[in-house]
Amino acid sequence: MSRKFVPKITTFYSPIFLRDYPTVDCEAPERVSAIHSEVAELVIFLEPEPCNIEDLRLCHTDSVLASVQRYSEVFEVARVSAGAAIAAAERCFKGPTFSLARPPGHHAGRNFNGGFCFFNNIALAVQKLLTANRIGSALIVDIDLHYGNGTFDIFKDDQRVTFRNISAPSRTEFLSNLDNALEDAAGYDIVGCSAGFDTYVHDWGALLFTQDFKTIGSKITSSNPHVFFVLEGGYYVTDLGRNVHSFLQGIQEACS
Repeated sequence: MSRKFVPKITTFYSPIFLRDYPTVDCEAPERVSAIHSEVAELVIFLEPEPCNIEDLRLCHTDSVLASVQRYSEVFEVARVSAGAAIAAAERCFKGPTFSLARPPGHHAGRNFNGGFCFFNNIALAVQKLLTANRIGSALIVDIDLHYGNGTFDIFKDDQRVTFRNISAPSRTEFLSNLDNALEDAAGYDIVGCSAGFDTYVHDWGALLFTQDFKTIGSKITSSNPHVFFVLEGGYYVTDLGRNVHSFLQGIQEACS
């Protein structure tokens, strides 16, 4: 009997994400190192390039750029993190992709940043494809515990982009709300996911189990032929690698 082919997931990662740049203690390098060590069997790692200044201006004002440029070590890592998301979006037409990067981005808006975020990685990735006329529409689904206020701010007046934040008081409702958010996902040119893992039962959200992330990864991947995922939150480092591993398994199973 022949074995079923299970495709590996193209994952954008750089050792620069292990830099201990100035930020809050919980957004530590151990977040990505814990994931990196757990998922190697499931992925193909590619090194991302830093985005350029003009890329950043697609979504952010010069005042936001200047506020980050004051800290050169942060600016360098944040540009590579944005570059990883852009690369993931550009590559997802060949299959699902994942940006294993920090700092996260969904709290960075057009003229502000915060919440451990400097530039809005997923917004930059979608906007770059729109600007290049590679897509005409996009759905962004945010599964992080915290509302993606920066992503909403950037696209609130853009009819081409639909932003849906998944939130619920129970795991059953969370999964049901995700189903509702994905009902028309096939009608978009691309689906991007702000993949936060702080909804985990032992993390701040105290809601989802490891197996639920597998279900979520499968649901989103099955919703559209062109999907990409960008790491946001997830701070219970002890199980973070296991949770992302489960998530990627769901993506794989939806493709096999």
